[in-house]
Amino acid sequence: MNTKNLILAALVGGLVTEVLTNVPFLSLLTCVICVTFWIGPLFSVWLYRRLEGQVTLNMGMGIGVLAGVIAGVIGFILSLFNLAGVGDLAEVMRSMPGIQEQDLQQMEMLFSGPMLILFNLIGVAFTIFFGFVGGLIGGAIFRQRSQQTID
Repeated sequence: MNTKNLILAALVGGLVTEVLTNVPFLSLLTCVICVTFWIGPLFSVWLYRRLEGQVTLNMGMGIGVLAGVIAGVIGFILSLFNLAGVGDLAEVMRSMPGIQEQDLQQMEMLFSGPMLILFNLIGVAFTIFFGFVGGLIGGAIFRQRSQQTID
């Protein structure tokens, strides 16, 4: 396993995850099927295979988890500036009909201080889990198939 290509693929996948997760309208897909959390790690596995020529299922899982860790760390840092996490969730909720401003303010008050940190750490774990899922899917799709001979 080439460490340079591994880190490059995981970094790109983590960035793809964070960009997709934090784009306003795409973040609605996150609420529905969490697709933005596993697309980045899936892309990481594809990129690693393009760079190295081969990938196994286990390598795919490892690449996906590493991409999830990178995305989680980036997301945690962004959440400290209200650019992800609860801040992003509040923006999505503002676009929904029937949500009152006082409800949003109560949510933001509830998720402040230590609760904000806990909420965002849970988000990091969630991102790592879906990194594993994306890596597993990517490893299954992009792995080198064994050549079977027909007798």
